[in-house]
Amino acid sequence: MSNLELLKSIRHKTGLPIKDINKAIEKAGANEEEVIKHLREQGVLKQQTREGRETNFGGIFGYVHDGRLGILVEIKCETDFVARSDSFQEFGKDLALHIAAYQPKFVSKDQVDPEFIAKEIEIARTQLINEGKSEDKIEMILEGKKRKIAEEFSLLSQNYLKDPTTTVEGFVTRISQATGEKIEVSKFIIYNLNA
Repeated sequence: MSNLELLKSIRHKTGLPIKDINKAIEKAGANEEEVIKHLREQGVLKQQTREGRETNFGGIFGYVHDGRLGILVEIKCETDFVARSDSFQEFGKDLALHIAAYQPKFVSKDQVDPEFIAKEIEIARTQLINEGKSEDKIEMILEGKKRKIAEEFSLLSQNYLKDPTTTVEGFVTRISQATGEKIEVSKFIIYNLNA
C-alpha cells in the first residue's frame, strides 16, 4: 500500500485532518494499525476512550421532501451543551438530508439483517447465472458482494453527502473530536408516502 493509499484509508476510517495523519505516518511508518495506534497514543484519536461513556442527551432531527418522504434521525451525545451547539444541530439536519438522499436500511454493518443480505445475494446469483458465469466464480463474486451490500445499506459506512471524502462514521468521529464527547447515531426512520 502506497503512502497515499494509506493516508486515504486512515482518513476514511477516522475522519482526521490529513496533516495529523501525515505526521503519524512519518512517526509510525507505513503500517495502518501502527499509525492508528500512534494517533490514539498521541490523543489525536480519542474516540476509543469515549466508548464506555453514556449518551443521555442529543436530539431528533427531521427532513421532509415534497410532503412525500419524511426522515427522523436520533443522534446522541453526552451533554446538553453539545446537543444545543450549532455544529451538532447542523450535523443533525444534514444527516437527515443524507438519509433522504441515500436511503440506508440500517445504522451500521453489524445491524444488517441476514435475511436482507440473503435476498440480495440470491438476486445477484441469478444475475450472474444469466450472465453465464461459472459456479466457482459466482461464489467468489458473491462473497465480495456480501460485504459491499452491508456497506451500501449501512448509514455509517456510506460516503457522507456533505463531504464525500469521508464516511458518515468518519464525520461522526470528526464531530466527536471537535466536541470532546462521544457522539452516536442511534436510529432513524424513513417514511415514504404510499410505500
